[in-house]
Amino acid sequence: MAPVRPRQTDKHSARLRILIVEDTATVAATIQAGLHQAGMTTELAVTGAEALTLKESFRPDIALIDLGLPDVCGLHLVERFAHDGACGVIVVTANGEETARIDGLETGADDYIVKPVALRELVARVRALHRRMQRPAELRPGTILVDHARRSLVGPTGKRTPLTEAELAALETLLDAEGVSVSREWLSRAALKRAPHAEDRSVDQLVLKLRRKLAMHGASPRTILSARRQGYVIADPTLFRSAPLP
Repeated sequence: MAPVRPRQTDKHSARLRILIVEDTATVAATIQAGLHQAGMTTELAVTGAEALTLKESFRPDIALIDLGLPDVCGLHLVERFAHDGACGVIVVTANGEETARIDGLETGADDYIVKPVALRELVARVRALHRRMQRPAELRPGTILVDHARRSLVGPTGKRTPLTEAELAALETLLDAEGVSVSREWLSRAALKRAPHAEDRSVDQLVLKLRRKLAMHGASPRTILSARRQGYVIADPTLFRSAPLP
């Protein structure tokens, strides 16, 4: 039985256009309702062929692509969407294994989220990806360059310090928050790709390593502040500038 398409929002009332590529009716309806509530407009495709048609007619800002589609390999569809860079791609799938996540990202996806989908997390990831996509091509004012393509920091002297995937994801998440504190739970999900467990100090250790690497380029230890009972926050986002995305 084909999914029932919930009525989409008025395209003129929503800032972001999201294409949902999902053939399970209950999952599609849940995601669509959550995005509508967040003020986004959506279209739904239940096959890869329909998704490619809507890619041209709907022109989404971001596509949420399920890997388990009835007519095409989800990874092939991710590659098609990512190839021309016209919209962002977030893989949404029931397969949470690391190899599947890496396959999606290496094929061209910008992010990855595992079912069952936590709607607040999905909305946050969609907005964060859209902010990254809107970064200007020219460098922003700042002392420390965040080179996303080469996954590294570059200081004012030109010295380059490599970042791990988790360190870069944590730094990007904090910068995307634009001075608002980010919870340890969200940092764990965004950077470590898992929810934290009781007494888990992995996020604190990750932030400590980031502080040390930033200090190598003259940043104060208080560049990343601990917000009591809330998580962490970048004290001065203007300290950073971004290299153009490839």
